[in-house]
Amino acid sequence: MASLNFQLLMKKIFTILALACMGFACTPGATPPIASQIGESTYTPGKVVWHDLASPDPEASAAFYESVFGWTTVPYGDDDKKVWVFKKDDKPVGLMAYYKTENGSGEWIGAISVPDVSEATSKAKSQGAKIIKKAMNVDDRGSISFIQDPQGASISLIKLANGDPEPSLAEENTFLGQELWSNEPTESASFYASVVGYTAEETDNQKIAYTIFKMGDMNCAGMLKNPAPTVRSHWVPYIRVSNLNETIEKATRAGAKVLVEPSPEIRNGSVALLLDPTGAPVAVQVYNP
Repeated sequence: MASLNFQLLMKKIFTILALACMGFACTPGATPPIASQIGESTYTPGKVVWHDLASPDPEASAAFYESVFGWTTVPYGDDDKKVWVFKKDDKPVGLMAYYKTENGSGEWIGAISVPDVSEATSKAKSQGAKIIKKAMNVDDRGSISFIQDPQGASISLIKLANGDPEPSLAEENTFLGQELWSNEPTESASFYASVVGYTAEETDNQKIAYTIFKMGDMNCAGMLKNPAPTVRSHWVPYIRVSNLNETIEKATRAGAKVLVEPSPEIRNGSVALLLDPTGAPVAVQVYNP
């Protein structure tokens, strides 16, 4: 693997990974008290402040994330209205809801903080996005919508009821950030500039063309060219870990596939890409700035 360049590694991923378009996004009927546990009374527009897992097999997903990252899974609601909150050290890190797609794979969907969800969703629609779930108010959570951008990447727009989490370096075994793999980076940059307010900054410290989405001086997300244009664009979540090899070993024992092993060609061997047991892509990275 180390002898392959980044583009070849990514192409290998997408010969394995076949992501279906979302037929149903996480729209919980139950209302777990998320906002009151993570809000800090201020807002950071542009930051990815929440994560939803759309899972075709919540039991398998819960077992995986508990065993690999030490999360606990707390159920809310009953029957078809049931949702689950993932927690790390009793702090919410994500929400899971059951859904089914054509190929039965799962997907993590990040939520970008915006000042007005209805306005941002309308703007997204005017810019060519598909509205999966229009802006809605959810008790104990805030206002949220689910969309697919013009290149097909699933994302949500959110205004948490009590404010966003305070910006800080992610703790180990929690979400470190999001990265957009776009079929059309120029068009994606324009879309998110219009809808969210991002400015796109090219960086020269990568071996491939790489863009950072910024709000003022704040880095919010990354973007790179999707090396497999026949597969829709999508957002990839990163989880910070302390020991990459140990995490990979735990993940494979728990049923994950390793799509990209650590390699000097990719961030000095600090990152790997996994496919969890339901088919949801997730990257794991050792990050010690």
